[in-house]
Formats: sequence, structure tokens, C-alpha cells
Amino acid sequence: MFVSIVDTYCYVYRQPGDPVLRPNRSRISWSPPGWYAAESRFLHNVRKILDRRSYDLIKKRMWRDGHLFGSEHLQYLRSRKLRVVPSLYVYHADAALEVAAENYNVLGRATFDVVYGAGREHAPEFERACREWVRRRESASPCYEVSWVGEATIDGHAAVRRLYRGFTDLDAAMAFVEDDPVDARRLIDRRTVEAALLHGAC
Repeated sequence: MFVSIVDTYCYVYRQPGDPVLRPNRSRISWSPPGWYAAESRFLHNVRKILDRRSYDLIKKRMWRDGHLFGSEHLQYLRSRKLRVVPSLYVYHADAALEVAAENYNVLGRATFDVVYGAGREHAPEFERACREWVRRRESASPCYEVSWVGEATIDGHAAVRRLYRGFTDLDAAMAFVEDDPVDARRLIDRRTVEAALLHGAC
């Protein structure tokens, strides 16, 4: 699993060999197919990765925590200490429309929204300080995104969708793009959102 925070988004990429986040079919989970349990495990793994970068996050249920509005089972990540930098929320803004864990499993990427300066309202200087802290912290982890069009099945429906792989090394990303001359693969530097290499017709 590769995690990268860029501006107001947190991108999570599935890597070869990563386990599939399977739904829990128990009655207490989001039924059926029980994706809330998979989402919980997903956020747990994201938190562990970000905490290795000194983010100091905790995973909470929205309705119980009281900082964000959400359903009974919907969870998110937030800073343990909201009054100090980096004070942020990481949450799935499109949870009513899609399952982040399933996007991660099938498409290879899930996207979360990031809110800065969460612990102090109407404090632009504090928000800027939080953004700058994250920018400096993430600058040590480059993020190159390769995407291409392919068929994928989500919630039992097959469709042509954009698929993703994330890389920290540009050479490895370029080698992946050039590996298959048939597919139209696009490589961008996620930090600048500039195309690093176009291969075929995207």
C-alpha cells in the first residue's frame, strides 16, 4: 500500500501482493456485503503508514466523535491533538456513492479528502501552517501515478474504467508504462499534476 497526501487529497494505491480488503458479511457490518468492516481495516492500514511519518492520527466513527457528520458506521482519520499542527481530517467524501475499499481493490486507487486546521475555525494562519507541515513531510515521498483504461467490475457491474498504479520511483513508473505497447498508459507526477510520459492514445 502506497499513501500520498497532495494538497487536499489523500491518494492510496494498491501495490502488487497487497491483500484484498474483503467485506465482512456479519449482521453488525454494513449489510450486505458488509463493506464497513473492510473500510475500517483500510483506514487502519492508512493510519499506520501515515503515523510512520509522524502524523499521529486516530481512527474514529464520525457520529460518535462529533467533529464530522456521518452515518452510524462511517469512520475517518483525524489528528490526535486537533489544536496543534498538523490538525487534519482524512475522510471519504463520496462514501454515499462509492466504497473506497472496493475502489482500492479493483481500480488500484482510493481517494480521500483532507481538511487542514480542523481544530481551529477561522484561523487561516493555523491552516497554512498545517498545510506547510504536510507539504514538507510528504516532499520526501514522490508520487508518480500511472493510469490506463480497462474493464473492471464493481458491485457486480462490469464497465470500462480508469485503472491506477502508484510509484515513488520515476524510473520504475516509466518502465511500467513502456512494458505493454498495446495499452494506452498515462504517467503523471501527482505533486505537480503534470504529464511525465504519455504512451499510446489516452
